[in-house]
Amino acid sequence: MGIFRTPKAPPPDPELEKQMKEKREAEEKELKQKKAEEKRQKRRRERGLVGSRSLFSKAGGAGFYSDGEMN
Repeated sequence: MGIFRTPKAPPPDPELEKQMKEKREAEEKELKQKKAEEKRQKRRRERGLVGSRSLFSKAGGAGFYSDGEMN
């Protein structure tokens, strides 16, 4: 009945585990940077610094059609 036994797991490879740990840490770091950049872009878009109308208006100013002068 030896064909029904579960195979034994191979011995752990310390080099492979080290590589996997480094790769996981790099991915986490990249994800953290990506989230920070998304947060920054969202904030800039809210303030009006980025977007389709941002080239023609003053960020946080009086609006799209104003010259930026206060009356």
